[in-house]
Amino acid sequence: MNPDLARAIELERTDREIARLRQEVAALPARVAAIEQKLAASKAHLEAARAAIKNGEAQRRKHEADIQGQQQKISKYRDQSLEVKTNEQYRALLHEIQFAERAIREAEDRILELMVGAEEQDKLARAAEAELKAETAEIEKEKAAARAITAEDEKQLAVWNAKRDELRKGMDPGVLAHYDRVLKLRGSAVAQARDHKCMACNVMLRPQTYNDVTSNEQVIMCDSCGRILWYEAAAEPAPPEAAASASSSSAEAPVAS
Repeated sequence: MNPDLARAIELERTDREIARLRQEVAALPARVAAIEQKLAASKAHLEAARAAIKNGEAQRRKHEADIQGQQQKISKYRDQSLEVKTNEQYRALLHEIQFAERAIREAEDRILELMVGAEEQDKLARAAEAELKAETAEIEKEKAAARAITAEDEKQLAVWNAKRDELRKGMDPGVLAHYDRVLKLRGSAVAQARDHKCMACNVMLRPQTYNDVTSNEQVIMCDSCGRILWYEAAAEPAPPEAAASASSSSAEAPVAS
């Protein structure tokens, strides 16, 4: 095979691998962000449980303050009842005392409900904390694995870049310049020739051009897309006659008993 053709084929493979590795390395921040996003639901669950506990505590303090206020009113009304002059005034104060006692009972019932709810919220919060802790540990493993893959990619990238430099040094300047132009324009600079056509653009090749390409002794470009062409005999499809003969022979072969 022509040395420049062989280098162009290998350079194409090298450039593809370098592009793949660079893409993987560049994707690390997005991968880490996606991994961390998995914790969002667990964090929200825990924050909701904690918020519910705080709200319950605030409600309980409010009702306790209300009870204290009502108790102070009862004490005041009882003191006043000792000084009233008429039955009407006494009944009015008694009514106020009963009203305050009813408010105290309602507040105590609400506090009891809040205490029961607090126990449930506390269980939910502890479960959410345990879940978040477990998920955080797993996420950290995933992040470490992603960073390890990236670190390995960077090592491989250095190896492939060195190989690329060596290949480019050994190529004919004209062939290399053509390779670079087509690579920039097409995204690839080398293509197989098969079944009398360029496999990249699928345009048929002139018979003489195809014959020249099959020898792999020259650097030949596709007239349509400009890619450097090369030939691999093993990839060439069998002629229709040969395929039909092979199929017939297979059908006629005796079956072992």
